[in-house]
Amino acid sequence: MRRLTRKKLKQDEFVTVVDQMMDWAQENWKPLVIALAGVCVVFLGWWGISSWKAHREAAASYAVNEAVAIYQADEASGTPKAADLKAVEKKFEEIVKRYGGTDQGDVARLYLARIALETKDVTKARKLLNRIVEHHRGDALGRVAMLDLIDVRINAGEAAEVAKDLEAMASGRDDRLPRDTAMYELGRALLSEKKASEAKGYFQKLVKDFPNSPYGRLAQEQIRKLG
Repeated sequence: MRRLTRKKLKQDEFVTVVDQMMDWAQENWKPLVIALAGVCVVFLGWWGISSWKAHREAAASYAVNEAVAIYQADEASGTPKAADLKAVEKKFEEIVKRYGGTDQGDVARLYLARIALETKDVTKARKLLNRIVEHHRGDALGRVAMLDLIDVRINAGEAAEVAKDLEAMASGRDDRLPRDTAMYELGRALLSEKKASEAKGYFQKLVKDFPNSPYGRLAQEQIRKLG
């Protein structure tokens, strides 16, 4: 009997709470409708922006892949003609213009930098590569741009300055390149400075500290050449 009474009391309490909630909803239906409408607007806005971004990224990726395929086909056929380079350069420039704030836009900038190097416009190439490195610090695209920039700087006679930057990366103080990559590039920079003994030391350290590095085989080849 007591159990039934308690059960009945709980049911009565539940009914009372429901009634109170219904009364409150009837009194405050306008704010509730406005709040619900606001939630719907926010959700639809988020969904619309997400869909637009996804569509834009897909379009940008397609445009980049198409342009890269043309560029690589020209490279495979030998030295590209000036007209071919100009045509593919225009495609990459259009991608930057339309999708400049996306990762795909920076991929286009990377290829524009490489085209600039092929046409001996080193100033333009450096500007583009520096931008990518700054915006993609530590990620794959930033590392590719950094490697290209290192070659540009070494060819410009800046091997000593490059070596200082690479020493920071090789020690882990700078994350723009993985340590093993930085060690190999540092060895190359030192070789260009005619510092074979120091270069060999970094190649040996690379092989010892990073036995599974993809640069290990290249470092071993350099060690054999240096004797």
